[in-house]
Amino acid sequence: MSNLIVPNEFKKACMNLGQNIGYEQPGLDVIAMYAASGLDGHDVTVIKRFLDDELLSGRHSVEKLMEIWWSTPASIYFHDGRQLLEFLRLFRELLDKSS
Repeated sequence: MSNLIVPNEFKKACMNLGQNIGYEQPGLDVIAMYAASGLDGHDVTVIKRFLDDELLSGRHSVEKLMEIWWSTPASIYFHDGRQLLEFLRLFRELLDKSS
């Protein structure tokens, strides 16, 4: 993953995405709501910056995004990088609405 450091606040959001969510097969918007649950204002600020500056910046290929995702504690599997990218965009939009 080269020198990219995934912030603990993003990992905290990913911990909300356990295997039990996958059994329900929710839409990406619902998965984003699960990820955002329990985040405080500081968490949201750090995560939004990480999404804007790194994951949604366009600097990383979808393959790299998948590699970064697999390094997190999330147990949700995305079929491809485009699906992950759509989730990240929805998550970012949701964080804007919650702050």
